[in-house]
Amino acid sequence: MVRKTLPLNLMVICILLLHMVAYPVNALGNVKQGITIEQAIQLVKDNFEVPESYSQLSTEYKEYSDRTTYSLNWNSDQAPYGSFQAEVDAISGEILSINQWNESQTSSFKLPVLSSEDASKIALDLMTKLAGHHLPEMQLAKEKQQVYVFNDSQPFTYNYRWTRMVNGITFPENGVAMRVSGEDGRIISYNYNWTENLVFPSASKIISLEKARQVFTATPMLELEYFLPPILNPQAQEEQQVLLVYQLTKNYFGGAIDALTGKPLTLDKPVFASTTIPAETDSSLSAASIAESRLKISAFEDNTPISVSPADQDSSNPSDHQITQKEAVEIVKKAVTIPKDFILRNSNLNPDWQNPNEQVWDLNWNTDSYESGDQRFLSARVNAQTGDLVSFNLSYGLSAKNQAKPVNRRDAQRIAEDFLKRIQPEHFEMVKPEAENPYDGKMPPNTQLFSYVRLVDGIPVSSNGIILAVDTVAKQVTNYEMNWSNQEFPIAADVLSLDRAAEQFLQICPLALKYTVVFEPGGQLQVRLVYQANSNYDLDLPVFLDAKTGNSMDWLGNPQAQWFKANTYTDIEGIYAEKEISTLGLTGAFGEYGDKFCPGEKITTGALMRAMLTAEAGNWDRTIGDEDVLKVAKERGWLLEDAKLEQELSREDLCKVMIRLLNMETSAQVQGIYGVPFSDASVINPDSMGYIALAWGLGIIKIDQNTFSPNQKATRAEAAYALVHAYTVGRQMKSYLR
Repeated sequence: MVRKTLPLNLMVICILLLHMVAYPVNALGNVKQGITIEQAIQLVKDNFEVPESYSQLSTEYKEYSDRTTYSLNWNSDQAPYGSFQAEVDAISGEILSINQWNESQTSSFKLPVLSSEDASKIALDLMTKLAGHHLPEMQLAKEKQQVYVFNDSQPFTYNYRWTRMVNGITFPENGVAMRVSGEDGRIISYNYNWTENLVFPSASKIISLEKARQVFTATPMLELEYFLPPILNPQAQEEQQVLLVYQLTKNYFGGAIDALTGKPLTLDKPVFASTTIPAETDSSLSAASIAESRLKISAFEDNTPISVSPADQDSSNPSDHQITQKEAVEIVKKAVTIPKDFILRNSNLNPDWQNPNEQVWDLNWNTDSYESGDQRFLSARVNAQTGDLVSFNLSYGLSAKNQAKPVNRRDAQRIAEDFLKRIQPEHFEMVKPEAENPYDGKMPPNTQLFSYVRLVDGIPVSSNGIILAVDTVAKQVTNYEMNWSNQEFPIAADVLSLDRAAEQFLQICPLALKYTVVFEPGGQLQVRLVYQANSNYDLDLPVFLDAKTGNSMDWLGNPQAQWFKANTYTDIEGIYAEKEISTLGLTGAFGEYGDKFCPGEKITTGALMRAMLTAEAGNWDRTIGDEDVLKVAKERGWLLEDAKLEQELSREDLCKVMIRLLNMETSAQVQGIYGVPFSDASVINPDSMGYIALAWGLGIIKIDQNTFSPNQKATRAEAAYALVHAYTVGRQMKSYLR
């Protein structure tokens, strides 16, 4: 398995999460609490259905910021696997969040049982039950729906968010968010956040929206940057892209302008944001889980020292220029003093996630005192081609028994920079320090973090740079991470001016008035009234602008033309295929007419093939060329005949495409065994009888009249009905074959 280096911002979170207090509940002594752990468990079970098969329960008591909570985790220890996680406020007994996941033993594709209205009622009932006392202060803003893919292993969910409103102005940091399964109405996730005792400034003397726009344009809110989209599959040896983009600079709090003073919010004080309602995501990767995995580096079951022999090194096929394991260890020793009781337990040579053509040595040391609970560890990574020390992580507790006075931040920064000048003198000349950005405005005890961003021709490089943590008592660097892409960078020529880029950005993301929370020095909470780009939780808004064209771009570097979103059609109410068309709308298919589906229009080969690609893959470019559409359709066996995209399909043709989609063509070609109950069966081509009989018998086509009319042109509604039911049949067949 390839181990990936964490992005810089995730490493910051990981380092800081290691300082959060988390205790197994059964190890608690005198804990300040308003409810017991048993009461917390019962509260969750009273409001949510925890599957009985999730018989493994683990609990923790956590303290962070000014909140104390119980963390409850149910898991199943046998297939089908699943988990149910909940967090309950230990003082108030409020359920703060739940998230559940279950392994699907069969494909989950089926028509959503719940309509949007049914799901809305379930969501509102739960929100009213758990947070109803805040309902008059919130406004429902139905979230953009996830794009449904017919190959998904998890059910489609309806997404909802209630946002706190103050003085008629949105306060997006507070509210309720949840996801409801369209398959059975289960609550897949629930997140509640509400901050009491906040002082909200009056909106009686705010600057105008036009004035805010002028300030935004006159202030360098955007920054030119080299952007490197993530490599999703390092083993595929895909070429790393390097793009020139404009994005919001970190210096002005995400493009925020104080609505009372008319000045940009800056980090000079410093002032920091706190977004406390987590955005919904299907990803299972979380900062907490990353931190946990880092902590588990020390949990080696085998206490026998491990080394890599020359034969083992040869098996990795290193080039002549790669350093050996011994050389990698010596590089680590030059940067870090390795205690004598540390033993090298594990050593691996793996591809570098950011430079797939290069490899890194992954080295892990720990002590022999695991059973005594005093185990310490050191992990490090060294680039096998360049010899660069990529990262290291020392176990915490280095200064636990040290009574020395901690150094201040300025002296800690000197320690960090002296370290960089010693081990990375060349790279240190190519970075600049980023603004201080402590976690929630508060630094953990005895720790200072420093972040440096890489510059190429004076232009910052996204996700490239160096992060360090300094133990201010031990006066040493305890964590170090360098992300550095060895790519060619294009010359920044013919890019949009900053003014033009700002104008383009505001056309896509107009400013909106909102309340937001910042942390003043010392960690005090303060609410500000700001104008900020209206981008909260809207997946259709861009992450970047192409610096040359001004076009929207997402975090994968894809232009807006490639974005798919759920479609809601306004012209299908009451027709027989309404449910099927609505389902296809959730995939982004048949979006060529916007919010119109045009159900009675004749279906063309091109429209059907594009819809099939969209429904099945979910990530096809809307601008895919006609030749590519035909090529992919033929590669997948959907089209065998020479066809033109503008050609209208007959009912007979539609049946053939659906049966080929199900890989049942061989069965359909058997003659003399099929019959259909249509009065015009005699006019059906014998070569097509098997296709039509199978499509009819499997419920893929719906014909209400007594005649089939094989040569009649199929409508878009008929095609949508056939496509959805073909996928339903296909998933049922795969389930049966398993």
